Amino acid sequence: MRDTRDVRATGLEGDKSPEIIELINDDADAFGERAPSTTIYDSGGPRWVGPVAAVALVALIAYGVATSASSSGKPKVAPVTSTSVATTTPPRPPPTTVPAPPVPYYAADPPREFAVQQADTYQVDPGATVGNTGYELWATRGATATSGSWFSIESFTGGPNLYAINSYRQQVGESSIAISHSPGGQAVTQFSGRSGASVRITSFGWSDDDLVRLAASINTEGGSVEFTDAWFTSDHRMMSSVYPWLAIHGTPLEQVAYVSANDPSVSVVISVAERPPANEGGATLDRQIALRFLLDGNTPFGVDGHSAVAGTVVVENSYSLATWIAGQHLVTVAATMPVPQLIAIARTVHEVSAADWEGMKFQAARNNSNNSRYEETRVLPVSFGTDAASEEWTIQVAMANFGDQQWINWLWGGNSSQTTPDDTAQINTVVDNRRTYVLADLPRAIAPAAGLQIIRDGLEPVLVRFNDIDPEYARTFAAYAFSEPVTYTAQIIGVDGGVLATWPSP
Repeated sequence: MRDTRDVRATGLEGDKSPEIIELINDDADAFGERAPSTTIYDSGGPRWVGPVAAVALVALIAYGVATSASSSGKPKVAPVTSTSVATTTPPRPPPTTVPAPPVPYYAADPPREFAVQQADTYQVDPGATVGNTGYELWATRGATATSGSWFSIESFTGGPNLYAINSYRQQVGESSIAISHSPGGQAVTQFSGRSGASVRITSFGWSDDDLVRLAASINTEGGSVEFTDAWFTSDHRMMSSVYPWLAIHGTPLEQVAYVSANDPSVSVVISVAERPPANEGGATLDRQIALRFLLDGNTPFGVDGHSAVAGTVVVENSYSLATWIAGQHLVTVAATMPVPQLIAIARTVHEVSAADWEGMKFQAARNNSNNSRYEETRVLPVSFGTDAASEEWTIQVAMANFGDQQWINWLWGGNSSQTTPDDTAQINTVVDNRRTYVLADLPRAIAPAAGLQIIRDGLEPVLVRFNDIDPEYARTFAAYAFSEPVTYTAQIIGVDGGVLATWPSP
């Protein structure tokens, strides 16, 4: 093991170191009815709300409805005279009517620590698209999110820049390919196509070598997915070409978000959308297939007479989703919490009046006005060096706060990554088109000194000392970047040789 001279932590140069759910019709043959291609529409508003970086109030804010009272009294009558005068009563103006929203207003009754942080409605822009220009789902017979063998391909229009979290990098021709693995056993493969499209493959039951072969055989020119090598069709059949979020979630016309005052990273979001026409992703079969492969641990339950289902979103194991059809609209409840807790909240979701909706908007505005301002410390260097392509790199860090929420901003070469510190040692990684970045932070209370060890296949190990960049921080930092497209592991090692954190997580 060597302490490479190309890696220098500021102030430390020279250091050395020695059956699924009731919504799915089991009698339906998904292979016999292909889902149609579809154009996906976007509302122009946010598609869903992730954790809200703000301080939520513990108690909901009461609101009042002001009413105006008109003075009463007998009308004055003109005295009668001998002369008759023709009078005309002016027409009464028609009553003002407020057009009904395209979907009903909704709310929930979450635990007391949750407060309304958002209550918005959106307009549909028929000319806008979601941004993904192609989707295909291929699977073996009987496969589900966590069984059999399957893969889905999404191609997105946009820039050719690759940015993948907690991945390792492979090089196939001129393309960098990033592969990551979820705790549920799915793999995510990402790369940038020659046409400028970004491609994401989510799979289960595939080896990494086969995923690299699959990525190399995909052509996205012209906005559609084509294969130059389709060896997988011997046992995989195409099941759907409908983007699963469209079939389940729809294009939101209304969203309500609640945030926990105890933990601002915990949020519950209600989204309501009109159910798309059957030929645009709203067919029952499309929804059944989407539920089968997007959610894991599906649990059926009831909401106000409607059949609902909840489960964890594949790949995003901390992200849960509950969904049902109410009339001609789709209702989904998403949260960063376990499925049983989400179901308990989802069962409280109900329609509310326009007056109640205005009150919720008032609460959201009031809660947001009480949020603390965003604050960020100065940016300081953590580590720098030279990669195998003889190009220099520098990784910097700053601490950021927004109310009670804190995170670490890592910055390098025009890119950045945000990680959330806690009371443990952490390793996070990012892959782009050029390099792999390994980012580590350590509470000073755990170990005042430690090293970040990176072991790359076929290369010598590298040890980077943690850098105490600012005594006011309660953490120390270490980082490393390399351009070799190889698999690797990383560890944080204490001065006593104990392993404090590993990547990938066991």
